[in-house]
Parts: sequence; C-alpha cells; structure tokens
Amino acid sequence: MASKTDVGRMRQRNEDACRFNVSQGWAVLADGMGGYQGGDVASTMAVESVERSLSQGASESVADVLSGLRAATVQANERVFTVAHSDRELFGMGSTLVTVRFFENMLAVSHVGDSRLYRYRPDHLVQLTRDHSLLQEQVDGGMMSADAARHAPGRSLLTRALGVEPSVVPDVALHEMQVGDIYLMCSDGLTDMLYDDDIALVCETLSANLKLAADHLVQLANDRGGRDNITVVLIKVRKPFVAEAAMPAD
Repeated sequence: MASKTDVGRMRQRNEDACRFNVSQGWAVLADGMGGYQGGDVASTMAVESVERSLSQGASESVADVLSGLRAATVQANERVFTVAHSDRELFGMGSTLVTVRFFENMLAVSHVGDSRLYRYRPDHLVQLTRDHSLLQEQVDGGMMSADAARHAPGRSLLTRALGVEPSVVPDVALHEMQVGDIYLMCSDGLTDMLYDDDIALVCETLSANLKLAADHLVQLANDRGGRDNITVVLIKVRKPFVAEAAMPAD
C-alpha cells in the first residue's frame, strides 16, 4: 500500500485524510467539508474512528467483515454528528468515507459520499463504488451523460455524507480479489481532474512502484488545475492474503 495527499493548487488547507495498515489489510480515506476548519476535523475524526474500530480484533467470517465495516462507518458518523452539533464553530461539518478490508482473497468495501474505490486489472479500470451525489442520480436516471456530469455545476452536492444526520446507511459490498489487482481509493480532487484512461495508464505503467504511482497521480491532478485537495491510496495484491490478528484492545 502507498498513499499521497496534497492540498492542491487552489485550497488553503487540506481537508482530506487517509490511513492504512498493511498487515491487518485495511485502508480508509475521508474528504471533509463544512465550517471553519470543520472539514479537517471531520475527516480526521472519521478516519481515526474507523481505525479504532478495525484494529480492535480479527474477524472470523465474511459476515463479520461486512458487519464490522458497516458498524465502523455508523460509529464514525455518530462521532462526527455529535461533535458537529456540540461545537458552534464546527456546526455543519461532514465528510465522505471509503473503507476497504481484505479477507480470504476477497475485498470488502463500505462507502458514503463521492470518494471512490477503483480496481485495475490489465487494460481494464472499474469503479467499484457509486457516488452518493445529485449528479450521479441524474446520470443514473438518464438525464445526463457521465462525461457531461464531469463538467456540470454542483459536483460537490452529496445525497449522503457522514455527520449530516444522526444515522447513515453506508453502501457495503464484497468483491473477489485476484493476485495482481491494483486498487485505488481517492477523493474527488483526483477524479474531477483526471479521466479514467489517465488513471488506468498510471496503474499500468507504474504498478511496480506504488509510491511513484501515487505521487504521479497527484502531480497530474495538480497539472490539470488542482482545484481541490487530492488524496490517493494505492493497493497492489502481490500474493493471496491472510490478515494478521489485531492486538486486543486495552
């Protein structure tokens, strides 16, 4: 795994956050929003909350993994919502969240908002998450093409996010993993600047060096304008995966 986060060319501070644990096989990324410094607080709080949840113990079944990811997302939402409504300066803050966990050659994912998860296999890049946004709903309803949505106003209008309501329903899914797969988690600061073909080319040409690939994706997004914070997490499957048992919580 490798990650890179950057403030971009037009923002004053970075409201994205990400963390990963190779041995335990999980990664999490959040894109915060709202209020004076609220985005920073919301994304960091969400990531830290998920990290605590996923580090508390090993899961024993697919059902445990999926329910664990769902519970981690719900807990993060409760944490962000509670703080947002108890601190006037942070009122209105929220965050996207995408979390992945590897388990017995499968990948489980939970997400809320428009931060994305992609999978790259030779010559084929697939978006595994569906944006929770008004534009995505218009695309799904046939009112707008996906290409037109890239340039339409209102790209940041979300239909689901952490911290907005007392409860949230994340989308949770399970995908079969193959050795050689490359997974990309990213904030919309990347996907608003780059086309899927751009991302696929980087995954293909720089797959041997994930850190270089992450740096290059961020640089490309900045070269195209860098309108928002840019964060990427890249994961390459080198062999069949079995997670280490996490240490018991104190």
